[in-house]
Amino acid sequence: MTSRVSPVAEEQITDQGVRERLQQAREGWWLDAQMFGVIGRVPSLLNTIVPVFESFFIAGRIEPHIFEMMRLKTGQINDCAY
Repeated sequence: MTSRVSPVAEEQITDQGVRERLQQAREGWWLDAQMFGVIGRVPSLLNTIVPVFESFFIAGRIEPHIFEMMRLKTGQINDCAY
């Protein structure tokens, strides 16, 4: 059996930046907060990595079909249900 890290629960979030980034991930450009919810267990990491992702994906540096292939491959590598 493999262990899985669960996304941070809404009631556990004390960092306002994490709360906002997870809401943006759910409703905005990412449309999925699961990965960011796991990273959100370490607020400084989430608040650092999201701007990097935004610079790649929102700025159009990576084409949408490549972006989706990356998400699928990452899910496969990590044995995720995505």
